[in-house]
Amino acid sequence: MSSDELIKRILKEVGKMPPLPDVLTKVMQMTKDPDVSASQMNKVISMDQALTANILKLCNSAYYGLPRVISSVTQAVMYLGFQTVRNLVMTCTMQDVYAGQMQGYGYPEGGLWKHSVSVAIASQILCKKIRPGLNDTAFTAGLLHDLGKTILNKHVGGRFQEVAAVMQQKNAMMHEAEAEVFGFDHAIIGAKIADQWNFPPELVQAIGFHHFPDRAKGRPLLAAIVSMGDMIAISLGTGSNLQVNQKLEPSAYTREALGSCIDRMDSLLEEIDKALKDASLFINPS
Repeated sequence: MSSDELIKRILKEVGKMPPLPDVLTKVMQMTKDPDVSASQMNKVISMDQALTANILKLCNSAYYGLPRVISSVTQAVMYLGFQTVRNLVMTCTMQDVYAGQMQGYGYPEGGLWKHSVSVAIASQILCKKIRPGLNDTAFTAGLLHDLGKTILNKHVGGRFQEVAAVMQQKNAMMHEAEAEVFGFDHAIIGAKIADQWNFPPELVQAIGFHHFPDRAKGRPLLAAIVSMGDMIAISLGTGSNLQVNQKLEPSAYTREALGSCIDRMDSLLEEIDKALKDASLFINPS
């Protein structure tokens, strides 16, 4: 099968993907409305009892370190804000999308989920240092950056030995090996899925160009933050088995965009590593 035929088949599958759960769609719409109240958000989320329980569990985790126990979605919104609660809903609903093994990519059971949450947290922390107003968007972009791998793993699993061989023989990055073997990489497919789900353009761009941030239109800084968050998460041990011995270097654009953060990387790594330990309920939710 040619690369063109393969991508047509995969994009056809993307088009058949079910829409996002109603509760997530509604919450995303509500967080764009400045007139929405905490009680209105609570009414929507509380219709799903399992989701509500998971959100409250995460709110009360060490990651947020709140001074009191949160017992309702209304309290969660009051203490953490609408955008953070939206991210919690996103985290809980996306877990099923990442469920299962990703053998083609060298991830153990739940490995891609752990990596994705780790990138989300690393991206959020980086963003707070550079552009605080974007930090919740950076979390979402980090969580979704490898969404395309869930589709590629399903459709081209038999060819991942070729990808691994290219990585080893040419010391290539995973996305470079994908492009050589398939004619495209997981980031492009992930952007197509995000677009199918009607995510904002800056999220679609950040997902699609997290390996080439300077190519992202509109808001390349977000793509650069996710790119760096991805490399940090891999360096802290949440990458795939195929990435264990790879030396990852940020692009010239990423270095420029992140500025002093690159110079303070040792202290940032310590901060992010601690945050990941505090976020164990996110990363190991079962």
